[in-house]
Amino acid sequence: MNLLCNKLVNKDLNQKKEINACNECESEYYADTSEMEHLCPNCSHFLYGYANCDHRMKDERCTKCYWNGNTTDYIKGLKNDQ
Repeated sequence: MNLLCNKLVNKDLNQKKEINACNECESEYYADTSEMEHLCPNCSHFLYGYANCDHRMKDERCTKCYWNGNTTDYIKGLKNDQ
């Protein structure tokens, strides 16, 4: 199932940012913060080795990439193997 949602939200100075939904963890994330189209920066990092966001969590969301902290059991397992 494709969870891509392509929403636009207001950010600083009424600047709109495209939001996608991650196919792995189902978190929303700013589309321009991930190197992969259908994965958040966190999942693309652990699954494929792409650069991860330096998350800054505030009110249960990363202020940089909009990730909500969701993960999957599979990703947890990958983290534990490191």
